[in-house]
Amino acid sequence: MGMLDNVLGQVLGSNKDNATALKLLQSLVSQQGGMAEVFKKLQAGGLGPALASWVGQNDNQAVSADAMANALGGDLLSKIANQAGVNNTEASSLLAQYLPNMINQLTPHGDAAEAAKFDLSDGLDMKDLTALASQFFK
Repeated sequence: MGMLDNVLGQVLGSNKDNATALKLLQSLVSQQGGMAEVFKKLQAGGLGPALASWVGQNDNQAVSADAMANALGGDLLSKIANQAGVNNTEASSLLAQYLPNMINQLTPHGDAAEAAKFDLSDGLDMKDLTALASQFFK
């Protein structure tokens, strides 16, 4: 993970929120086993319409930190918050802020299947992670 931290640190700069958000996003995808499972979790948690806007090519629908927390559930949120070194409130707030743009960047043509290449079964490529990070932390 040291090499990943170094590369992403160069891309993201020293903004603590950016780095923490990236750790949360990585943990979320890892815990769920890929982006397809993240999508399923968000849909089951009541964020289907918001998710559709993030995947679509129109404006991203905002979600509250509470809505994000409810969609993910307390156990999952606690796991990823602990892995990122933050509390649940900060984790849900950062995810509500950054996850819509991340999903939007993963699906530039409005097709949820585009995000499937970020399935963790084969591991994420360093180049892909760096490119993604540089896009959604602009």
